[in-house]
Amino acid sequence: MAASARSGDGARDDVAVLVERLPGGQPFVAVEPVAPFLERVVRVVSWADGTRHNDADDQPNPVLLFIGAPHSGQGRLAAGVRAAMAEAEIVFGSEVLRRNGIEIAGNRDGTVAANFDAAIYKVFDLSDPAMLLIENADILFDEVNAPASLEKLIAASHDARTCSLLVLCGSATMLTTLADAAPEFVRRTLQYTLPDFTRPNAAAALVRELVRGIDVEITDPAHTRMVDYLRSNGSARAAAELIGAASQNAVAEGSTGRDARILVDAAHFAGLDTVPKPGGSGKTLSELLVQLDAMIGLEPVKQQVRDLVAEAEIDARRRAAGLSIPPRSRHLVFTGNPGTAKTTVARMISQIYRELGIISKGHLVETQRADLVSEFIAATAPQTRAVVEKALGGVLFVDEAYALSKGGEQDHGREAIDELLVQLENRRADFVVIAAGYTKEMEDFLDANPGLRSRFGKRIEFPDYSNEELAGIYVATARAQDYHLTTELVAALPDRMSRIGRGPGFANGRSARTVFEQTITNQSKRLSIGSGDLQELTLADLPDSPAGGMGPGGSGGPRRDLTELLAELDAMIGLDSVKQQVRTLATEVRVNARRKAAGLSVGARSRHMIFLGNPGTAKTTVARLIARIYRELGVVSSGHLVECSRPDLVGEYIGHTAPKTRKVIESSIGGVLFIDEAYALVADDGQRDFGGEAIAELLLQMENHRDELLVIAAGYPDQMDRFLDQNPGMRSRFGATITFEDYTDDELAGIFAATATSQGYRLADDLLAALPAHIGGIDRDSAFANGRTMRQLLERAIGRQSMRLGTDLDAVADEELQILRAVDLADG
Repeated sequence: MAASARSGDGARDDVAVLVERLPGGQPFVAVEPVAPFLERVVRVVSWADGTRHNDADDQPNPVLLFIGAPHSGQGRLAAGVRAAMAEAEIVFGSEVLRRNGIEIAGNRDGTVAANFDAAIYKVFDLSDPAMLLIENADILFDEVNAPASLEKLIAASHDARTCSLLVLCGSATMLTTLADAAPEFVRRTLQYTLPDFTRPNAAAALVRELVRGIDVEITDPAHTRMVDYLRSNGSARAAAELIGAASQNAVAEGSTGRDARILVDAAHFAGLDTVPKPGGSGKTLSELLVQLDAMIGLEPVKQQVRDLVAEAEIDARRRAAGLSIPPRSRHLVFTGNPGTAKTTVARMISQIYRELGIISKGHLVETQRADLVSEFIAATAPQTRAVVEKALGGVLFVDEAYALSKGGEQDHGREAIDELLVQLENRRADFVVIAAGYTKEMEDFLDANPGLRSRFGKRIEFPDYSNEELAGIYVATARAQDYHLTTELVAALPDRMSRIGRGPGFANGRSARTVFEQTITNQSKRLSIGSGDLQELTLADLPDSPAGGMGPGGSGGPRRDLTELLAELDAMIGLDSVKQQVRTLATEVRVNARRKAAGLSVGARSRHMIFLGNPGTAKTTVARLIARIYRELGVVSSGHLVECSRPDLVGEYIGHTAPKTRKVIESSIGGVLFIDEAYALVADDGQRDFGGEAIAELLLQMENHRDELLVIAAGYPDQMDRFLDQNPGMRSRFGATITFEDYTDDELAGIFAATATSQGYRLADDLLAALPAHIGGIDRDSAFANGRTMRQLLERAIGRQSMRLGTDLDAVADEELQILRAVDLADG
């Protein structure tokens, strides 16, 4: 019978709804007649089965498509199809075999199509024909998996060895994807569109049938609440569970109506969270997972979220089978740097958990220390409790959670942690907590209270984005704002992203968006002085200077070709053995890159270096060149050099050194940390100081940032053994040692001449003749500093020239102001 469309509930365009009886007698709420569909299925399956038995091997197997939201009647319709075929003496096993597309998608490790194929043939290979229903099939045909999965599907539909029946359940989006990719296949499928229970008429009809099915009466207010719930949720299964729970409340109360039947009123829904609060996306689980997969990067994160979903799905199946469910903590720790989409993923998990029935509402409450901790004594616990109350039925996201444990024993943050633990215990089934922050700091947070680690069952690490992924975020941001990017700009983006320093200010996706905002600013400047397309961004608009995330070390400067950098190295005076070693290191990196690209193994190699040499032998200059060379080779991202020595790393009091060292190291991430006179971190025999603490922190951070940082420790040859022997792990961390020999007299003379030329001076012939002997007479004592000594010698010569010319400056020709003579070298 048909139910007429109602204009109530604000739905003027609502559709007519039918309630029909399926074979076997079950009622079925529909928006298109189901009986004609069942008749078509029986005729086509019977014909295909008969044709197959007549040895027509090319006859494809029928495939059914049930289009609609999850839990909108797929299982009931499949049972109706099987019953209709049984009445026609076409037998498909003892029951409908069901699989979930989310389970089939599994690990998302590139084997989705293979898993799909295996799921089909696990049924198709049975000795008797069977009917396989795959729910949430959208995930199998998303942007990543559609080509391979469709190939498996079409092959299975043409497999002449089986007469089994495949039913795919998915959304209209899935149908569009299939129709676009394989129109011939879709044309021969049998399709049925299920009702949308978020529409008023469909929701009302389903509520009436649910009530009739359990033989209870329901008041008008209760009916309205059920319809509102169904319209906000769309799940017939969830609605059936809700009316069942409310009926149980009515039975417990002894509420009866006419004919002594159970009477369900609105009051019986109390505490059942009948209408989810705003904040949910309204998307199905399959759609949410497709959205997750569409996010740029984050592959390990996606895998772990899928593991959580699979775990919850298995628990649900065990519960339905009457098996025990192992206790699990659903609370999570998110670790990673800023801008890695932790909040976005938390919001998606809240919606996924709602669809899985773990939480009832699926909203996200974002909070941090300031929202939980009060300035007043005894006010923190109530303040924390109030925030938790807001999160009931959803997810509480505590950003920078480690800030709650940073203030010491007397800090009110500890009180917030204690109260949070109380609420986690008291309301364990009512909400989920996700605590987020930096990796190391979150370890400190979990150690702040013995109960924290046991409450947070899983940790998800959010990796930094690669340069290509940052470029993808830039492109996605631009397209979302209706900008067109030229091909040249898109091609330049990965290189541009590599110049964003990975220092403390680096914010991953936010840094990429900062570059985009600077591009728009540059476009505005360009268009203000000329004409052009308001929606087009060009390569000329892309900012050259790094932005978003530069630490104190700055950038590695403008990009330069590797050949140019090596030519600059070769042009340096002396240092022949150093040049050879640097070239060898660069060649090794290039060879390893080729091996990796060819799929060959590449041995682990430490890139950290020891520079041995006396002062003034160009160690810092070569370190700066190596930073830029390694940037061009892809070893480091920004190629900046951070220079430091003992005072920059060692604190003045207990507990100060490790944070101070860590801050310097973080400023050099993406580049090179150059520690001059590194041996000074080692205390003299018998003495104790904080230098050892700096070394221990250095080793820890070298391990934590092994792919983001290169350390060069420099010092006198006879002193650096003390540094390397200070800690057992030190020598193994430094893979190369480069020795900087003292300059010869001729090389020192060359440095003197080159420095003078760079400052606009010319050397007279008598000075050039006298210079080697003068240099040879300089004592090589502890004060001698090679190139620096030459610069000091030049400064004294310039000073003497000034004194010589200053006696009668007006009579001196301009040319003479540029000439240094032998007399300017004379002592005294």
